[in-house]
Amino acid sequence: MKQVVLCVDDEAVILLALKLKLKKALGNSCLVESAYNGKQALEILRELSDSDSEVKLVITDWLMPGMRGDELLRIIKKDFPSVRGIMITGQADRDSIEAVIREGLVEGVFGKPWSEKQLLNAVRKCLE
Repeated sequence: MKQVVLCVDDEAVILLALKLKLKKALGNSCLVESAYNGKQALEILRELSDSDSEVKLVITDWLMPGMRGDELLRIIKKDFPSVRGIMITGQADRDSIEAVIREGLVEGVFGKPWSEKQLLNAVRKCLE
């Protein structure tokens, strides 16, 4: 079964940067998929759950149109309890960050711009 990391952000440049860095760091050990919003991310998760791939990690932005990252992570935790989460954000309020940590929805929260080394360490930990 192939492991998948799903990146979710409404900014194309952020998604591209994440995908490139993750592919370089993880090589062929993992597929890296992307979605521009929470609705699209949930569709991809449902499609992949019916395939021979396993989504291990969702890296999501907090502020996106339609559905915030914390809302997405709550749905994922309910519908796909084995999927881990990481949040990246430039705009989340302190209460929202504390809530996702307290609720066990994320393995880490990273500000934009993030430390590549710290983010990759957190990703590798989630994939172990």
